Amino acid sequence: MQPIRQILEEAPDAIPVPEEFRHRRIELIIWPLGDRPKETKATPNFKIAQVERIDIPPREERNARR
Repeated sequence: MQPIRQILEEAPDAIPVPEEFRHRRIELIIWPLGDRPKETKATPNFKIAQVERIDIPPREERNARR
């Protein structure tokens, strides 16, 4: 039997128990997730290079013994 984990966006007044869990010993955890953080685009902590093309040598050239 697999446990069920659900995130409810809006909690109802009553939570139904699935048939296979009824009349059994179970653990029910209700954990408030808090408000959703506002999605903002944060600037990265690293510099981004503006280049036209990235030149990557072939594998044989990268792994060649010198």
